[in-house]
Amino acid sequence: MPNRKPVAPWNFVPHPRYERVVPSGFNVPEKEIRTFWGYEGETIFPESAIPANTSRQKYSVFPRRYYVDILKHCRGCSRPFLFFAREQQHWYEELGFTIDADCVRCVECRKSDQSLRRTFKHYSENIERKDLDDKEFTKLIEDAVLLSDAGILQDEQRLRRLRNLARRRIPDRPALANIDSVISSIQTRD
Repeated sequence: MPNRKPVAPWNFVPHPRYERVVPSGFNVPEKEIRTFWGYEGETIFPESAIPANTSRQKYSVFPRRYYVDILKHCRGCSRPFLFFAREQQHWYEELGFTIDADCVRCVECRKSDQSLRRTFKHYSENIERKDLDDKEFTKLIEDAVLLSDAGILQDEQRLRRLRNLARRRIPDRPALANIDSVISSIQTRD
């Protein structure tokens, strides 16, 4: 049975910088690419192989001699995505990730995680502040609603205190309706 060339699925998660598998022009045999243990069992696109600068990699035992586009499935949303060779080169040579680090989440899930971390940091910095103006307080309420919807903020009593404070400070803002909705959904779940 002849080797079939892999095809990227039509529904893979798009990347903001890279669109599709692009032949690199380096004709590297698949067998040589697969000498790196991390490519075992992966769907790879050998035509996208680019040589690695192993002197810029952090590795414990074996360097990665080539980067190649890899078809992955996101651990977060289960959708297919491509971990592009150029993206790997950036991770391992520019950002200094160890080459044993693997990309397990699509770019959309990674962005969502980063956004939630920023929101949580902002919320944590402001929840105890007493000197918030109305705009900052509205943002705090919006952060609390987003974190509650994501399952990160689950303290119903804290949400109730925020709602009660919002009723006094910003009764006419949409943020109040949003936190009311979150609290009623918590009551419905219980």
